[in-house]
Amino acid sequence: MKLANFLFTFLLQVCFLWSGALAQQTEIVNRIETFQDCPVDLFFVLDTSESVALRVKPFGELVAQVKTFTNQFIDKLTDRYYRCDRNLVWNAGALHYSDEVVLIKGLDRMPAGRDDLKSRVSAVDYIGKGTYTDCAIKRGIEELLIRGSHQKENKYLIVVTDGHPLEGYKEPCGGLEDAANEAKHLGIKVFSIAISPDHLEPRLSVIATDNNYRRNFTATSLVQSPVDTESTIETIIDMIVSIPLLFPAIAPGPMSLLSIPAHCHGVFGHAGLKELIKCLYCVCYFRKRMWNKW
Repeated sequence: MKLANFLFTFLLQVCFLWSGALAQQTEIVNRIETFQDCPVDLFFVLDTSESVALRVKPFGELVAQVKTFTNQFIDKLTDRYYRCDRNLVWNAGALHYSDEVVLIKGLDRMPAGRDDLKSRVSAVDYIGKGTYTDCAIKRGIEELLIRGSHQKENKYLIVVTDGHPLEGYKEPCGGLEDAANEAKHLGIKVFSIAISPDHLEPRLSVIATDNNYRRNFTATSLVQSPVDTESTIETIIDMIVSIPLLFPAIAPGPMSLLSIPAHCHGVFGHAGLKELIKCLYCVCYFRKRMWNKW
């Protein structure tokens, strides 16, 4: 860690001194542009078990609402400008589950894969049997790890469930708490979204990374008790895209702190040489532009 910080500081100073030369080199500028994308991976874990599918009439209504919620969420995953001349881009995939786990689609780049993913979600038919949420979460973790960004800090599970079954029900993959702890250990953040009414809040709280990832997020709404599911989507996306990471500025100048998105390179202490180089190109280019303005 100390060596990495020393290397980062030293190279950043060199970078600042050479900023004028770098700006004139087309080759370097092209290399900067190759590092513009900051990928974020989202994987949806959708409960289509009996407790969801058969809770209200007509049967399957809540499952239909879950599919609508998921597709609305996917529509919101658009590329957006991020600081330091980078774009935040999305990879998304999904599965649904009951007493078996069915992969809808693995992680795919948005918006190129949007229509196909939405079509597959819309085609889901509920399984309507037991509820193996622990198995589903672990499969979601697996899908996040084998595809998408190599930065685990950029990976999120969106678990949409009613939280059933009750305590004591057999969970064949180690249990809900074990699955949630595995995600935390790997640095994967888990949002817990309720299928209402009559969801089990204690179990949804176990699923979520912490209280901020649970709140009152809801994916379904009944006529007699309407819920603004759109606000759930907007809040989650805002949480993901608004996490800044601050680095002290090395060279003297008008800036005391330089904000760099965490999604660009994850936690600095875990970054390898490749990630340090990526960060340096980003920082050099940004600092050169800001210095010229001053």
